[in-house]
Amino acid sequence: MTTSIHHYDVAWCVIGKISILYHANISVNVSVNYDERSVFGSHGAYAVWTGTSPKSISVSSNMVSANSDEVKFNIDQVKLAHEWTQGNPPKCEQITAPASEIFNTSVRIESYDSSIDEGVHLDGGNPIQISLSLSLKECKAI
Repeated sequence: MTTSIHHYDVAWCVIGKISILYHANISVNVSVNYDERSVFGSHGAYAVWTGTSPKSISVSSNMVSANSDEVKFNIDQVKLAHEWTQGNPPKCEQITAPASEIFNTSVRIESYDSSIDEGVHLDGGNPIQISLSLSLKECKAI
């Protein structure tokens, strides 16, 4: 957590070691799988549930720094996301966020994307605004 003269930051979304302070969007997708089966003597097919896939969770953030400490903090979050992808395999981490009954689960990283827009202001050569997107998959037996 960092402090500026204007506010005190608290983590809005935490995924393992990665903390996103604010300006984050989180979405969850769950797929339910069915198999079409015909029943003898019936006209047509019936949908028979075959399972529910693990949750897919997307986190995207446009991290804008208010001071030099936040610039370093946000760059460190991107580095942590990259390090997570280098595991063999990447380990499961806990995600916690608002509406914790939906998002509080163990996840594994599938991909991350980070970008810096052209023309962004710099603080000591470092960008004050970085975009970070994570694609995560719930750790559960299929």
